[in-house]
Amino acid sequence: MATYTHYGKQADVFKHLVLCEVLQIEKPQIYIETNSASAIYQMAHTPEQQYGIYHFLKKAREEKPLRESPYYKLESTEMAKGNYLGSPALAMNILAERTSQYLLFDIEKDALENIESYAKQVKLESHIQTCHTDSLEGVIKLLPSLSQSSFLHIDPYEIDKKGISGTTYLDVLIQATQAGMKCLLWYGFMTENDKIHINQYIVNRLEEENIKEYTCIELIMNSIRKDTIPCNPGILGSGILATNLSQEANKAIWDYSDMLVCMYSDTKYKSYDGRLYRDNIK
Repeated sequence: MATYTHYGKQADVFKHLVLCEVLQIEKPQIYIETNSASAIYQMAHTPEQQYGIYHFLKKAREEKPLRESPYYKLESTEMAKGNYLGSPALAMNILAERTSQYLLFDIEKDALENIESYAKQVKLESHIQTCHTDSLEGVIKLLPSLSQSSFLHIDPYEIDKKGISGTTYLDVLIQATQAGMKCLLWYGFMTENDKIHINQYIVNRLEEENIKEYTCIELIMNSIRKDTIPCNPGILGSGILATNLSQEANKAIWDYSDMLVCMYSDTKYKSYDGRLYRDNIK
């Protein structure tokens, strides 16, 4: 578990807040996650976590839609015990036995053992299948066997890096989208130049594949710079790309991103400007 240090940071809040709401709306029969990491973590009260989950929980109490969100309810309960729930645990709590199968990929064996242990705690061990393999290749092979009732959560950070077969995680999303599956892809970047590159890559590839209906929303820290990294709260910018979701789920992405911008309107990370702005990528 020591490999993973991203949990509870601001980008995690954005990703997991949206993921929880979308899963509650869509209720898939099969849930697949490409880069699962662990199900549960012990909090460390780092400055990055203070800027992330601790700030969120404090501010969310003042806003009814956030206070009533599944993410807030789950994390506030677990944070009182000193823990943070990762995406596998959040998915299990929201979907429970209604989802017949959870397919969770990771290259770290300790993370998968953590997931298996948590699944036993919530009595879902018979629904869980952990996959100790490279998810880029593993999910591509799995796609033909999946139905349209599947939900694919793609969480790699780098979505343009090619694997052994020459495919990228955006290619995985494209193939799953064309097969009719619901997809949610998270990605990150650290400079404005990185953002420009990844935006062009997304728009061009989706246009090449004639995928016109999608939602792509980014939250970016005001402190981001063109080609330097002034600070590191975890990620300076991150985006969520969604395909084949219902109108209600797409609206939730817009609504929650707007609420987070408002929530961070007077915030600092250490001595840096911690405010966020939103961008819509089309």
